[in-house]
Amino acid sequence: MQKKCFGLLLSLGISVMASNAQSTTTKAEEIKLKGVVVTGKQRASLTASSLVLRNQNIQENKGKVLADVLSDMAGVSTISMGNTIVKPVINGLHSNRILLLNNGIRHEGQQWGAEHAPELDPFSADRMEVVKGAQGVRYGADALAGVVLLSPRPIETENPITGNIDLIGQSNGRGLTMNGRLEGGIKKIPHLGWRIQASGKKVGNYKSADYYLGNTGAREFNFSGSLNYRFKTNEVEVYYSHFGTELGIFAGAHIGTVEDILPRIAHGRPFETYDFTYAIAAPRQRVDHDLAKFRWRRQLSDSNSLELLYGFQRNHRREYDKRRIESDDTPMADMILTTQNVEAVLKISDMALGVQANIQVNNNQSGTGTTPIIPNFDNFNIGAFATRQFSLRNVLAEFGGRYDFKHLDAAGYRYDYKNQLENGVVNQYLMTDQRRFHNVSGTTGILYPVSEKLTWKSNLGLAWRAPSANELYSDGVHHGSGTYEVGDKSLKSEKGLKWANSLLWNTQALQVTLDIYGQLVYDYIYAQPNPDSVRQTIRGTFPLFAYAQHDAFFYGADLSLDYQFSPALSYQVNGSLVRAKNIDANTYLPYIPADRIRHGLQWNFPLGALPVNYLKVMHRFVAKQDRYEVGSDYATPPPAYHLVDAMVSTNVPLTNRKNINILLRVDNLLNTEYKDYMDRFRYYAHQMGRNINLRISYQF
Repeated sequence: MQKKCFGLLLSLGISVMASNAQSTTTKAEEIKLKGVVVTGKQRASLTASSLVLRNQNIQENKGKVLADVLSDMAGVSTISMGNTIVKPVINGLHSNRILLLNNGIRHEGQQWGAEHAPELDPFSADRMEVVKGAQGVRYGADALAGVVLLSPRPIETENPITGNIDLIGQSNGRGLTMNGRLEGGIKKIPHLGWRIQASGKKVGNYKSADYYLGNTGAREFNFSGSLNYRFKTNEVEVYYSHFGTELGIFAGAHIGTVEDILPRIAHGRPFETYDFTYAIAAPRQRVDHDLAKFRWRRQLSDSNSLELLYGFQRNHRREYDKRRIESDDTPMADMILTTQNVEAVLKISDMALGVQANIQVNNNQSGTGTTPIIPNFDNFNIGAFATRQFSLRNVLAEFGGRYDFKHLDAAGYRYDYKNQLENGVVNQYLMTDQRRFHNVSGTTGILYPVSEKLTWKSNLGLAWRAPSANELYSDGVHHGSGTYEVGDKSLKSEKGLKWANSLLWNTQALQVTLDIYGQLVYDYIYAQPNPDSVRQTIRGTFPLFAYAQHDAFFYGADLSLDYQFSPALSYQVNGSLVRAKNIDANTYLPYIPADRIRHGLQWNFPLGALPVNYLKVMHRFVAKQDRYEVGSDYATPPPAYHLVDAMVSTNVPLTNRKNINILLRVDNLLNTEYKDYMDRFRYYAHQMGRNINLRISYQF
């Protein structure tokens, strides 16, 4: 019966598909709906639930990792391994179900693991938009949860040089972060813009409310550069960026024996006492990610254009562990993933046609002395899409469809635990496999202005994704999470159908967005903890997570509210809840975010010669995750927690365009000791305690 229902929904999704009829350019446009005018930059979809992070929030969160910045938006939470490895979660889904577009290029790294944070520098993005919904048509397979669009602002060519410098210090971890950006034009070459940007970070062991967590420091250095040239009806952009990070993995998550691991989980905090240090020892990660982009766009007429895009990415991930014989400087895992993307999009009035192709090669480097957790593989993808936007009286409608084909060829050595020898030795065997996946995507949606104040958006999206290499073939230790992971070669593609409705109320004093959604995910893939078993290796003993696949149903609601009491006082609140169940077994799914709310008051006040100042106090509440299966995890979900944050900001105007902004922020003001259900290290330790941040930003 469920399969028949899905077939019906699939037919509906294909026959009345909607999508985004717009590219990721920053060209402004107007859409007139019977006296109602929607003006703004082109976005991923006008009918899908979409949130753009306010510039003030971006400024307040400078120095944080990308996922923590995005979590300021309703419906976006995080999954983490402590406070250094953090990934975004949209409506309960994460990792390969979220597409990250960095300056128009689909980000491709070893993002398949929950312990592999996105290799992206938040300082390089001036606009952050989250599209919540199945957006597989425009951007391809994998967008079951949504799309994160990160883009820089247009380059200012009117002045020879403009820019900004950020200096950020933090008390917890005694960290220092620096960022600088320069941009401008060249008088002798009109219409040519240039930009260079670089950032760096150094932080040591962070501290919970009352103890340090050993080996949790991080170092980071990133830079980027771009050229943009316009001539007649053509625009050419060349962009290059490098992201490099080295980070320690909490030493207490790598445990020696079976007899030791369960008492540690029961204790819930380290037995050892750690001191503060900037030193990063094994276990640790070193990741370098390079991106090169070339884009050419030609305006064929007022409403027609052609855009060609090429992207090259190289992701080099090295994971180190303590060795008994060899040096700890020899990585246990050494993987190089190279990806090439090509895209052509033709826009004809309110219609878009596109073709995309992707070639990806993963090579495990020799010399590690270990069997890689995932094998070598070649991955080829090609897809074509068509979208259309039109208006019927005062209703804006979008629809579209897409077809994708994926070929995966893998080869590597695996362990044979089922036929383990009597002396405890585990045999290995050569594994080769070829898989082909193909499917359709589609979305359909409407935007209806009910009144001048109320707008209704409804979007039905069909998306899919093929299982990733780790879900199919993984067999080894994940250093970032301190777990042993086992894949399943028989996994099928996930298929998701999501229906989301949004109500937007907009007046001068009150802005409210309410999203209500439901999503069927057939053949949903997830890593299931097995509390009855652990895996003992020569590198230690680890909790065992095995991949499983069942039909699942997700539903929930997100609320975002901003009320202006007066020009000086305002109130903001974001809240979200998500429910998810395995509908085959009628059981709860693991690692689903608990209900949460974030709200705060902001007081704007002038102070003498300083006209722009504000004080903000915020409260965060995360409930206990009671929707879980008893006995299905190594530890029960942690209790609910409350956190209080506060900040004060002032802007010091200087001459002309120059100004200095100073912001003092305190997170976890009351130094509360807490754990989060979505933190894999909650088995062994608490989250970060009080953290005082001071940011000084100079703009010129």
